[in-house]
This record gives sequence, structure tokens and C-alpha cells, in this order.
Amino acid sequence: MATPTLESYFSAIKDALAEQNLRQVVDISQAGLRDYPMDAELAKVEIVALIKTEKASLALGAIRKARSAKVLPPRGMEYEAAYCHFALKRYAEADRLLEKLEAGPAVKRLQAQVAYKSGRFIKCIEIYKSLLSSSELGSSEHDELRLNLAAAKAAAAQAGSKAQDTDSNSDDATEDYELMFNVATRQLAEDKAQEAAELLDAAAERANAVLATERWADQDIQGEVGPIEAQRAVALQTLGNIEEAGAIYVKLVSQHTLDHATRAIVVHNLAMLGAQKGPVSFKAAAKIKRALQISRAKPCTLNRQQCARMAYNMAVIQFLQRQYTTARRSLVELGKRYSDCVLPSTGLLSAYISLKLYGSNKALNELAALSHTHAADVGVLATLAAAQVAVSLGDAERAVTILRTWRDKADTASLNLLACSAEEFSRYYFGICQLIHWLAPESASFADISNAAAHLYSEVCKHPSPTASLFAAVGDCLTYAGDMAKAHECFSKAKSVASASGLSIDTLGSELMASVLAVDGDEIQPTTQLLKGYGRRRQVLKSIPGIPPRVARRFCPRFDVSSKDRSVKKTSASVVLAERRLIQHQARRQRKLANSPPKNYAPGRSPDSERWIPLRQRSYYRSRGRANQQQKQRGGAQGGTAEAGWGLGNTGSARIAGREEGNVAAADAPKSREDADPSSVPAPASKAKQKGGRGKSKPKSKSKRNAW
Repeated sequence: MATPTLESYFSAIKDALAEQNLRQVVDISQAGLRDYPMDAELAKVEIVALIKTEKASLALGAIRKARSAKVLPPRGMEYEAAYCHFALKRYAEADRLLEKLEAGPAVKRLQAQVAYKSGRFIKCIEIYKSLLSSSELGSSEHDELRLNLAAAKAAAAQAGSKAQDTDSNSDDATEDYELMFNVATRQLAEDKAQEAAELLDAAAERANAVLATERWADQDIQGEVGPIEAQRAVALQTLGNIEEAGAIYVKLVSQHTLDHATRAIVVHNLAMLGAQKGPVSFKAAAKIKRALQISRAKPCTLNRQQCARMAYNMAVIQFLQRQYTTARRSLVELGKRYSDCVLPSTGLLSAYISLKLYGSNKALNELAALSHTHAADVGVLATLAAAQVAVSLGDAERAVTILRTWRDKADTASLNLLACSAEEFSRYYFGICQLIHWLAPESASFADISNAAAHLYSEVCKHPSPTASLFAAVGDCLTYAGDMAKAHECFSKAKSVASASGLSIDTLGSELMASVLAVDGDEIQPTTQLLKGYGRRRQVLKSIPGIPPRVARRFCPRFDVSSKDRSVKKTSASVVLAERRLIQHQARRQRKLANSPPKNYAPGRSPDSERWIPLRQRSYYRSRGRANQQQKQRGGAQGGTAEAGWGLGNTGSARIAGREEGNVAAADAPKSREDADPSSVPAPASKAKQKGGRGKSKPKSKSKRNAW
């Protein structure tokens, strides 16, 4: 049979491409390479067709085979090889190959996608901005680049990366629902939930209108609009509209057109909503576990951080269901599977589980380690929890040590470089300084509290853009410290900043701002005296910033500090009533014993120490009759002798201690109860079995008696 010509192979490839049959293109090119193995064009067609059919590993193997056979040059089809590595999620190797190529538009696009997938969102944004600047305005390429740029900005905001956005107006979307979705996602990550919810609502309406105009099927429209609705439900949940968000989640779960990633997120969020509404049911943990199974078993686009958050929430619900061992296993699996994902609250949950399973000491050690290793803003909750556990154990010295270590670390922290809000950190800092003063009054002074307030004032003065809430928080701390002049200054600045932003001073979270601003300069001293007159318990429970009341009760002493005698403790009415009932019960019991004492009761004699041992095993028991004769004929304890200190322990059974090996003679038994020695107890005696009535039992033979 004649070999087909090379032109016939290319003609067949052209016909297959016209029919869009890429698998046939792969088969024809492979057959042509068997007849013409050194043809470079057939090798290129095979590689491109394999890439188009999403067989990146086979395409990469074909490139290597062609290079080794010298069909292609050593650097031939380098871009295609980089794309194969990108498709196989080998982003580092793909980036290395792309760096060697000339920076054209196609190379830059692939570099941007590699940077996006590998989490380098800042580089991705820079590449898309350079491509957008060179694209034609109004073209499809320009719109696609705008969409990808918005997606990169949203991902960067979710990851916490800060990129300089010099052209913020470039993301203004009024017609493209995909661009609106990406912009709203970025706004949601930037804590602009209200704006994100409004934009997502408009995006959903726009998507329904556009897709209906293009005559999409209803199921396809639901699948396209589903992620937008899910994101809107997240925004509503952030705003506190739980009922509306739950209704959207239930509607989305009933649909079968969602992709696997969106379905996993919806199921997880619905489970968390059910856990927040009331008593935690076992269905919540099962739903989250199902969401994790969806994200692992199906081709899913969830990132590792989202999966780690789902696993952590499942452990939280198991802890709330009092399944502490199961929650511990979930945390261990979380650490093994997602070791690269950082969740600061995981350590706190582990400490709470240790508190339930192993006790306070282990939990205290874990919390103290968290407070020591984490930064001041991240470890503040662990610090307060560790101090609370230490105080509950009666170790106030260790609580003070933990709090002082955190305070020294917080002194070096800057208010504009914190993971949490600066106002919240300021309240925690001042509250912890007050706790140190109260837990160790002999080693601390009121000057430490004044210094803490002065430190916060200096930090807020250095802040590049302080908010009204930050000024109000520092003003509260200065008021409690007694520095009314600086407090008045901070409250005045807070009022001016709030008025410039259109906010009311009632929304700043300050209890003292209105009263301090209402006082003139001549009346500052009476205001200070008024604040000093507050009781200590009222300060702890109401006035200390950043300390919840349940935590504060642990630190608050149970006596009135306003009285002079601080050694006298206050007792509640319930405690007094319980003590009175106990005294009455003891008096009633003594009267009952005096009127009708038990048998052989003597007030001056101590009770029998062997009353819990069976009668025949007591040291003062003496057998009678036939049992006494058998007692004399026995050879002692059977099965070997017990050595001193190797008995069964304090279980109430008799032991043979301090004896030599051999028999225990009946003559060694004590003659009276007073002479009884509980350390030397004879072997228990057994009574012969009676047949019944008053007749004598049949004596056993001598051989059997010796055997016993």
C-alpha cells in the first residue's frame, strides 16, 4: 500500500478543522508523524491540537519528544510549553519560561494570568494596566482587559494587598454586569458592604436583562446570575440582614445550575446562618462537611483560604455542640491539610478545647504561648483570655506577667500599622494597663495609667489620617486617666472630623464625649472629681474600654474598695442563707444522736476503722465451732504470700504485710479488739456448707480437707 503524501495529511487536517473536530486533527497529525517523523509543521499541529483539547501533559510530552528528535529547535514552542505548565498549575516553571521570551501582548497576558493564579495580585494589576493603556478604547480587547483588571483588584482586596489605585474611575461600571460584580467584590473586601450590595443588585438585574435579550435558556441564566446573587447575600449578611440573606441562600440551594464553588460557599454560609440563629443543631456541621466534600471532590475554583475557613467553622460548630474530641480532630486535620493558611483564631479555639478536655493549666499554657508569639494586635484576645484563666486559678502574679509582656510589645506598635482597627486597639491597650494596676497595686501606681493615656495621645498625634472614632477612643482613655485638657482636645477634634464626614457624635461609641464637651474650662476639676468618685466595680463593668463584662467579672475583686476594712468580704444573700441552713442541719443531727444513739455508740470513742471490711476479714473476728477447728488446720493464705507494699492498695481488702513466707498460725490472731493490729490479718475463714435444718453436715474426707 502506498504511503499517503504529506499534502493529503494537511488536506485531511483542514477538513477536520472545518468540522471543528480537534480529536480527529490529533489523530491525523500523529498518523502523519509516523510516516514523516521529521516534519516540523505536523509536530506543531499535533501540539496545538492537544492544547486545544485540554491535554496539557500530552502536549508537553510531544514538545519534549520533538526537541529530543531535533524536529524543533531547543527553544522551539517555548510559549506553548509555558502555557502547558500553567494549565498543569506549575506556575513557577511557567513564569520562569515566560521571563525568557520577548514581552509581547500574548506573553504579558499569560504572565498576568500566572501572577493571578499564584497570588501575586499586585504584579497582575500592573501588567493589566500596561496592557490597558496600549489597547484601543471601546474595543472588545479593552473591555476584556478592564474586566480582568477589576477581578485582579477584587482578589487583591480580599487577600489584604494594597495597590496604588491612581485611576479609580476606570472601574466605574454601568453596563457590564461582570465588571460590576468584580467591583462589588472589591468593595465588599474593603468593608463597603452597603455599596457592594447596591451594585450587586444592579448587576443581577443587568445580567437578567442582557442574557434574556441574547435568548439564553432559563437554566443558563440562573447559572450565570447565581454567583452574583450569592455575593449579594454575603453583603446582606455582613450588613445584618440575616432573614433576606437566608432566603437568597435557600433559593440558590434549590437550584441545580450553580457551579461547584458557588454551591459550596452557599451551603457553608447557610449552615453558619443556622448556627447563629439559635441552638446549634447537628445539621449545621453536616452541611459544612458536605460543602468541604463538594470543594474537594469536584473541579472547584475555591482557594485554599476559603477551604480552610470552612474547616475552621466546622470545628467551631462541633465545639458549640460539645463534641470536643471531634473538634480537636478537625483542627488537627486543618493544620495538616492547610498549613500554609493563616487563621489567627485557630489557637484560641484550640485553647478552649483544651480547657474543656484537659483542664485550666493546659489551656493557660496554650494561651500564654499565643500571647507571646503573636503580634500585639493579633494576640490581644489570647492575652486577655490567658489572664482570665490565670486569675481563676488564683495565680494573679502570672496574669500580671502575661499582661505586662503584651503591654511592652504594644508600646512599640504603631496605630497606623495594625491588623485590627486603631480605636479598638487603643481601648484594649488602656484597659489592660488598668488591669495591671488593679491586679498588682503594690508594684504599680496610678502614674502607669496616666503614662498609658499619654502614650496613646502621642500615637494619635503621629497618625497620618486619624478617624473620629480613634479621637473619641483616646479621649475616653484620657478622661479615665484624669487628663481632662487633652481629653477635651481629642473630643473636639473627633467632633470636627465627624461633622466633616457627615456623622453624629452619638455614632462614635464614646460615653463621655458629650459630657466632657459640655463642661467649660473652669469646671474641668469638678468633672475629674466626679470620675474619680466612680466605684471600682462600676469602672470595670461599664467604663473600661475593650473589656467585656463577663471577662471583667473575673478580674473584679469581691469586696467594696470604698470601705476602709478591705479584708471583709461581701457575701450575697444566697450564701448567707446556705450557711445558716448548714448550721441548723448540724444542730438537728446532734440532737437526734443524743436522743436515740446507735448501738454501742460512745461519744468519746472513735469509730471502728475496719467497719467497711467484711466481718470475717476483720482483725478481731474469732470463728466458733467447726469453723474454728478448720481455721487451726489450715496452712495460711493460698496462692503464695503477699510482700509488704505490693498488695492491692487502699481498696478495703486485707493484706499480709511484714510476714515471712509460710503459714499464719491461729495463735497469732489478737485476743481482743483493742489488741487488734490491722496490718496483720489472718486468712479468711469459710464455713462448711449446710445441707439444711439443724442436722449435722457430712464431714469431708481428710484428703479433701488437706487439698483445701
